[in-house]
Amino acid sequence: MITIYDDGIFNNSHLVKTLQSLYDAPVTLCTSSMIIDGYLDDQKLLIMPGGADLYFCEKLNGLGNQCIKDFVASGGSYLGICAGAYYACSNLDWGCGEIAGTRELSFYNEKATGPVYEWIENGENLYEGSWIKAVEIETSEEQIFLTQYNGGPVFEMCDDTKIIAEYTDLKGKPPAIVAGKYGQGQYILSSPHIEKFGYSLSDGLYKHLNNSYEWEKKEIDKLLNHTEQQKEFFKTIIDRLL
Repeated sequence: MITIYDDGIFNNSHLVKTLQSLYDAPVTLCTSSMIIDGYLDDQKLLIMPGGADLYFCEKLNGLGNQCIKDFVASGGSYLGICAGAYYACSNLDWGCGEIAGTRELSFYNEKATGPVYEWIENGENLYEGSWIKAVEIETSEEQIFLTQYNGGPVFEMCDDTKIIAEYTDLKGKPPAIVAGKYGQGQYILSSPHIEKFGYSLSDGLYKHLNNSYEWEKKEIDKLLNHTEQQKEFFKTIIDRLL
């Protein structure tokens, strides 16, 4: 019922564990070849997780993306998180043009731009420092809590979508999470990693060979106090898509 795209590059075991802790429904992983071979026909929700969207493009452009679009148009659901959110916008600009261009899915018919440089440990050199940051969002239900940012996009406004949450720490409170319809199906795109909670991040935090340990520990410690709100919110997102 719930399947997570596995590009073979990035480990998304944390997402599997989170979903298994919240639902009795089967949670599986699917590859590009499985999608092309019709695997989505028996699924309700496809989660395109974090990572790097150029890997998605290389394997899915063309037939793979058409299979995903057909799946959603026929009543399926798509959840894009961070890279998966960039991937489902019509256009993206990452790193001031380092990665830019149109994207085939185009569920969200506007541009996604990122990262937010002020939330990166070393904004002058993105690859010399941590991207982990505790940031505040406010939901459409007026809930306010911290969640984890890790290089996700800021969405341009689009008339045909609903804003699920906003970034309160940025000027103008831009959308952090958006939702919309595509054919008979629906999508939700999340800039922050709403599936990662403080304790799971803490489990993966090490001092060994980590020059950003102090930065990351400080940010993770902030998230720990918001675990229950984070879990409840993530569950409402999944419930909405099932």
